[in-house]
Amino acid sequence: MDEWLASALATFITAPLLLFLLVYVGARLFGRRKRSSFYAAVNAATVFFIAAVYFLLAVVFHRSYFVPLLLFLFVLHGLIALGYWRKQGDFRLRAVFRLFWRASFLIFASLYVGLMVYGIVVRIAASL
Repeated sequence: MDEWLASALATFITAPLLLFLLVYVGARLFGRRKRSSFYAAVNAATVFFIAAVYFLLAVVFHRSYFVPLLLFLFVLHGLIALGYWRKQGDFRLRAVFRLFWRASFLIFASLYVGLMVYGIVVRIAASL
């Protein structure tokens, strides 16, 4: 059982887009609407995109970027909270966290794709 769980987690960290698609298709099969299925997939895959970007940064640049990623997440959350408070005049933690989570998905999914392409290009160029 432990091997299966470790294999599944490693697969989803390596390929978070696969988890995104599996959750989306699974949510669609159980009768949810397209929008709520998409948001369920975003919520499930965000953590794995963040982990995948961390490991890709470590592999491509041979250095750990845990603290800078953590600081980036805290600053992003603070900026979103400040912007929400200035725009709405009120602070609702649930709404701010939902905005932060969706922004994190967009940023880290983009970083994941960019780092994958960069890593592939660098490895191919190094082997020539």
